[in-house]
Order: sequence, then structure tokens, then C-alpha cells
Amino acid sequence: MIHLIKVWERTGEEHRTVGEMVCEIADNGRGKGAFRYDREFLERDDAFALDPVSLPLKPDSFLIDHPGIFGVFEDSLPDDWGRRLLVRKRQIPRHEQNLPNLLLALGNTGLGALSFTDHEKPHPPSSDISILHLSTLVAAAEMFERGEVRDPEFSLLLGAASSPGGARPKAVVFDEGDTIHYLAKFPSIKDQVDVVKIEAATMNLAAKAGLAVPPTRLVQCASRSVLLVRRFDIIPGGRRHMISFQTLLKAQGYYQLRYQDLLGIVRKYSNDPQEDSERLYRQMVFNALIGNTDDHLKNFWMVHDREQGWRLSPAFDLIPDVGQRGEHVLFFDLGAYYPGRQAIESLGRKWGIRNAEIVSAQVFEAVAVWKEEFNGAGVPESEIIRFKEIDSRLHETGDEVK
Repeated sequence: MIHLIKVWERTGEEHRTVGEMVCEIADNGRGKGAFRYDREFLERDDAFALDPVSLPLKPDSFLIDHPGIFGVFEDSLPDDWGRRLLVRKRQIPRHEQNLPNLLLALGNTGLGALSFTDHEKPHPPSSDISILHLSTLVAAAEMFERGEVRDPEFSLLLGAASSPGGARPKAVVFDEGDTIHYLAKFPSIKDQVDVVKIEAATMNLAAKAGLAVPPTRLVQCASRSVLLVRRFDIIPGGRRHMISFQTLLKAQGYYQLRYQDLLGIVRKYSNDPQEDSERLYRQMVFNALIGNTDDHLKNFWMVHDREQGWRLSPAFDLIPDVGQRGEHVLFFDLGAYYPGRQAIESLGRKWGIRNAEIVSAQVFEAVAVWKEEFNGAGVPESEIIRFKEIDSRLHETGDEVK
């Protein structure tokens, strides 16, 4: 089956056409496709490449084999949790749950600046779900995880949770009091620890360590903890365009990549490569020290807006090693385990980071009070002890990278 999809962007107040993609899905599920920018978009003074690596600003037709959709468009789609809700909301039959149909079902409700239609201009977005409904959303998310469906709570969840990525329960909400949009992160019935409070504490710790992180709020709803993370894709007068490092590095399936591979992208495409290189290094040091082993490429993004161009996004999804896997997804240099302070600082010098030792010292100083931060967020003492390796890493010198 052949799908023709119009791509729109809303970096300003109005949706504007970007280009058109075609995707053919064979009976065996394999796809092939193409994308072409509209001439009208290419002639704009504020035109930008949706993907500077794979889709440069040229009047060419860009071809792609399976899955038939360029990664930057798939970046708009939610992962497990949101995709399940999107399928349920749009009542998409199993045999039609392919990427182009999911993009059309997503429409203009995804994170970032892109929208997708079959031909017409996107309709105005439906009203956002108020933060006042958080308690109902938490209960509905728990029911959905348990395989239970009940209206009207479930209808509310469908309206609020079609766009966020990731595997954990969450929703997008709007605070009418201060006109701010949030990603609301809920507890899961599968949790063995209070992941929400642990993430809240870790995000606070990251801010104290000098990382650029979105503002967060920890709230209680019907005895459940909810973490509100301010959306950084919504800005006054429009949206930021977003693209994951998984797409920028063309990584598929199992990959073995280093933080230095991300650095290469930052230095090539960022409009402030020196600042963003330091931000990436600071985040790497923090991930290493706190034990954030879930440092996969979908947790690192570049964002684009008219004012700043391409920049490294704020850090998000920061959490210690809840699953106690030990091994990081990204390698620091040649290994996926914490290499020690000397090696981390040596790696910073190797990268050419200004004052790498000072950046490292700031992160170490902030993380040194991690227990107080976790206690302050209400993380039980029995759970804090699970992360005692943080103290070991704080005092592990390690060998210098040669």
C-alpha cells in the first residue's frame, strides 16, 4: 500500500508546509519511501533542514529503504506507552499499525514542531488537558497498565497521552494558572522502587551540578507521586523542532557508540559548538557519577528554533541505575563502565573542553550530597541504600585516559 503524507512545521504561530513524503508498505511489512522539500519552503529565508545529516536543504528527492520513513519523522512518534494509547485512540487495526499510518494518526499532537496530514492543513489542536485532572489521569494510567478500560477516565487519558515517548506511563498537561505545558510522569504498577521521586531528586541534583535541565515539580495525586517536567519544545510564538541523536547518528538496532560520537555531531551542527560541547561533557560526567545507565541515543536530542538555530537540548530522563545493570549504553571511551575521575577529566581534556577539571569538580561537589537530595524528595531509606555505589564512584580515582 502506498501512503502520501504532507509534512508541516509550526516553529511560528501558524502551520506551514515543509514537504511531502511517500511510503510504500509491502505485504510482508517492509517499506521503502522518499521525501522532498516543497519549493515554497526552500525559498523561505528561515528555512532549515529537518535533518541536517540525511535531509539537507536541497530540491532533491531523498530515498530510504526499510522502514520507509526517515528517522526524523519517526522521532515525532511516541514509543511503547504513547504508541499503545495512540493505536487505541484511533482504533487502528493490527495489520495497519505501520509507521505512515501512525504518523497520520498522530497528526499535530506530537512533541516538537512537525505535523502530518494526508493532504489538508492540520486542524487546530484540541484543548489541552488541565493539570487539575492529574488524579484522574493517574488512576486511568494504572487501569490501562492492568488491562482495564473504563470511561470517562480512559477517554481523558487518550486525550492527554498520545504524544509522549518512552515506555513509562505519562501524559501531557497544561497549567491554566501559569500557562505552562508539562510532561506528567506517573508511577508504574511494575515499579519496585519509587521511580518518580527518585527521578525528581536526580533532576534537582542535575540542576545543582550545572546541567541545563527543564524545570520540574513533584506533586502528590491521590497518594501517588507525579513528576511534572516542563516541555522545552513549546516556546512563545511556536515550537522547537527536535531530532534525536539516534537519527543523527543513523543508529539502528544494537549499536556500540561513544559519547565522543555525540560530540562529533554537536561540533558539526550546533550553532554554539563550544558551549554545547561543554554541556554534553557535563552531562556525561553526571551520568557516569550518578549511574544513569539508561543513556541511550533517544535520551539525547538537538533542537532548532529561529532565534538560536541548532542547539543541544536540555537534559532529561536522568535517573540512577534502578535496574542495577551497571553497564552504560554509551561508552565513555573504550568501556561502558564508570572509568574513574582521572579518566573522566582526561577525556574532557582530550575533547578540548575548557576547564574540564572545573566542570568535573562542580559535578562531583553537587552529587556528593545526593543522599540529602533523595531524602528531601521523600525517597525511602530502604531504596536510597540501593544506590550506595554512587558513594564508591565519588571516591574512585581510576586511571587516566592515554
